[in-house]
Amino acid sequence: MEKLVERDVEEKTLAQVYSECSRGRCRMVAIGGPLASGKTALLDSFARDAAAAGATVIKATASRFERYQPLGILDQLLRGNRLFLHSAGLQDGALAESGVEAGAHSEISPPILGLLQGAFQHLTNSPPLIVCIDDAHFMDVESLQYLLALMRRMGHAPMSIVLTYCPDMGRDSVRRILQAEILRMPDCTQLDLEPLSETGVATVLEEYFKLETAGRMAPESRQLCGGRPLLVHALAEDCIGRMLESAAQRRPVAGPAFGRAVLSCLYRAEPVVLEIAQAMATLGEFRSAAAVARLCGMDPESVGRVVTSPGVGGLLEPDLLGQPSVREAVLGSIPQKERHAMRSRAARLLHQEGAPALVTAEHLMRIDEAIPWAQQVLCEAADQALDGGDHDRAISYLERAHRECPQGRERIDIAAKLADVVWRHNPAAVKSYLPDLVAAAERGELSVRQLVPVVRSLLWNGQVEQVTHMMARLRHGSRAQDGEDAVRYAEQLRLWLPLTYPGIAPTSGFEDGPPLDDGAGTPEHRAAGALGAVLRGGGEEGAVPAAERVLREALAGAASPASSLAALMVLIYTDHLDKAAVWCDALLASLGETCGLVWNALFTSARAEIHYRLGDLRSARRQANAALALMPRESWGAAIVVPLSLLILTTTAMGNLGEAESYLDLPVPSAAFGTLGGVIYLDARGHFHLARGRYDAALQDFLAAGHLMKLWAADCPSVVAWRVNAARAYLHKGLVTQARELLTEHMSLLPSGHPRTRGLTYRALASTLRLEERPPVLLKAANILDRCGDSLNLAHTLADLGHSYESLGDSGQARRHTHKARALADRCGAAPLPEPPAAAARERAGAEHLGAADLPAPQLSSAEWRVVELAARGATNEQIARKLFITVSTVEQHLTRAYRKLGIRRRTQLPSCLSELVP
Repeated sequence: MEKLVERDVEEKTLAQVYSECSRGRCRMVAIGGPLASGKTALLDSFARDAAAAGATVIKATASRFERYQPLGILDQLLRGNRLFLHSAGLQDGALAESGVEAGAHSEISPPILGLLQGAFQHLTNSPPLIVCIDDAHFMDVESLQYLLALMRRMGHAPMSIVLTYCPDMGRDSVRRILQAEILRMPDCTQLDLEPLSETGVATVLEEYFKLETAGRMAPESRQLCGGRPLLVHALAEDCIGRMLESAAQRRPVAGPAFGRAVLSCLYRAEPVVLEIAQAMATLGEFRSAAAVARLCGMDPESVGRVVTSPGVGGLLEPDLLGQPSVREAVLGSIPQKERHAMRSRAARLLHQEGAPALVTAEHLMRIDEAIPWAQQVLCEAADQALDGGDHDRAISYLERAHRECPQGRERIDIAAKLADVVWRHNPAAVKSYLPDLVAAAERGELSVRQLVPVVRSLLWNGQVEQVTHMMARLRHGSRAQDGEDAVRYAEQLRLWLPLTYPGIAPTSGFEDGPPLDDGAGTPEHRAAGALGAVLRGGGEEGAVPAAERVLREALAGAASPASSLAALMVLIYTDHLDKAAVWCDALLASLGETCGLVWNALFTSARAEIHYRLGDLRSARRQANAALALMPRESWGAAIVVPLSLLILTTTAMGNLGEAESYLDLPVPSAAFGTLGGVIYLDARGHFHLARGRYDAALQDFLAAGHLMKLWAADCPSVVAWRVNAARAYLHKGLVTQARELLTEHMSLLPSGHPRTRGLTYRALASTLRLEERPPVLLKAANILDRCGDSLNLAHTLADLGHSYESLGDSGQARRHTHKARALADRCGAAPLPEPPAAAARERAGAEHLGAADLPAPQLSSAEWRVVELAARGATNEQIARKLFITVSTVEQHLTRAYRKLGIRRRTQLPSCLSELVP
């Protein structure tokens, strides 16, 4: 026989039976076991081997659809051997006609028994005769009775009957005959198949995978399949397909083949088994015995008996039916016209049973039927989905509830919740709900909690005029039930306004909060206070520690994305760019998809701004493009100026003026110029005009940005250094006096700290001085910019320094600084820096005479520069790691690469080497 896994004893018994049959002994074998235990495979293997040995093999398979057809199995056995029937003189129709007559009698009919005995004796003339009957539990009673009578009359005929059956399946009368008579016959051998062991499962898997892989997969595979050979083969087919697609697939995962295999087993069982499986699949996780029984119209005890039946063999276990592929296959077996009715019954049943709203809502979403209590369940399910971070599901529940809810208070409440949730993912979609919500707000029907997302959406979409008269409602809630929530949600709006429309913020009427350094108040309140202090030019004292505390709370899940973004902007606007980079990366990693596309886009834009301020133009452009691509342009609303501004700034600095102009051609909502983003956009456009030589247009944009910042009392020099930029425009026009006045005013307003902004100011101020006064000021600017990490402006400052030395006749210093500037600019991805005419001529004439000291600076990355600089000052690797918020291993990697680029071997060589790179 064909070798089967862990069936040695059974195969040996069948071989013995065949041997005895060949010697003229009539035998019967009953192979029992649950569904998918390998009974059919064992029977087929025996039949093939018997036929190969010269035996006459006749086969039949019983079916639950034919179990009431009298003599159906006998007719199936003999019709497959027509030649022998004719030789015996038995007509094709005789047995069938006799069977109809026999159906009216409960006793054996001698004429029929005589016909059958003659036929079987004829078949045994070429011994031996093997009769194979699969799924005998579905046999008709008459066939079973006549086979039993034949066994008693065949005597020493060389015939064996081998049948398979599942315990506790089939008609009661068939089960009684199997148990009481056939299995008790002296010549009947019973074989009970056991599930495959873990070793057996591994042996099956070795047909598909390497030995090591099969052994690793065996424990989980056996647990999933219950040791059923059919399911093990199906699982292997699914897994081998996944492993071909992905080398990362390591664990067995049930797929379509597994689902089809389980469904085929259920089809071969009693109809009630499939019915219970369909009910369980429909109910999902909430599939208690009571719920399943009610959905099937049965009592729980009956359901329990079927589920634990030996014949079913665990196919109705929750772990198996809970596999997505199995559930999908079972649900697909329900006819379409019945599926809707079953889901409707399931939804009502689950609601009555007090099932979780998420479970009931799953069924409500799949039926097209108005149910009075559905709206409440869908809204509750939306809240639970939001708590679990599944915003898409929450939105679908709320949209369905809003669609089916009649006009009234409930519909407004759902629309307000939708406006809040939908905005995080697609702000443009909120527009459809705003008219009803604005009207409800004017009628005083919205709570402060509901009003906050409405105001936010109106501002986002530039509908500023509708917001102003709502501010009184925000201060004086018209509904008594608002309570303390009114203050809390109003504070959220106070945080949002300075980030978007600072011109409206003063009208909010909120009093100042506690001092920043006492840690009191909510994260939203502290972040708003810190950002407000910076925007008002209050400096970084107190604001930076408060912002970093909020950021720590954000990573712990205790602060909102809005407060996190505000805290991050505090670090950016106070020139703590290294810290800002670390925090922004950590926030982006922790956000994932839970906070929605809007916040991801805003934090990605913030990362682009950090890259730009550090001079990493390539990364800044990449991140700004990534932010813009996260949402359709119509979803950006007035905030589209944020990524556009950064793209204009970076491409202008890179010398890609055509690309920068293409971003300027994109339409921008007029309301955007009432936002801080609009001020940055004006600054970016001014830089573009300056690069194009349009000095009047540049000056107009810089002064317009300054006018808005002063108007909003947000004239922080480090947010937008409009005075420095306007001074540069004045200098290009030859108006040195006006430039010096602006720079003097700028220096007087600059708080302590803010090194990057201070370095930019010194660089611009140097251009207003006499030629011999410039180098010391430029050297001071270069040292400041070097320490704060702004490589781009350091490059421009060194270029200015080279020009100054060239004009003063110090060619050596000019070449040294010019080459360093060009190397830095190239590292930043900036446009080539202009050279002094005399220096350019000398370089063309004798570049080959340059010494090693005059070569461009090595190409260290910005991260490597920060690590190397701290190491040169004597900091240990552990100290550097703590200061830069990176691992010690990362520090070591940066130093190794830097040593190689600098051509040194020891840490002690760093100070002298760096002194040659940056003054």
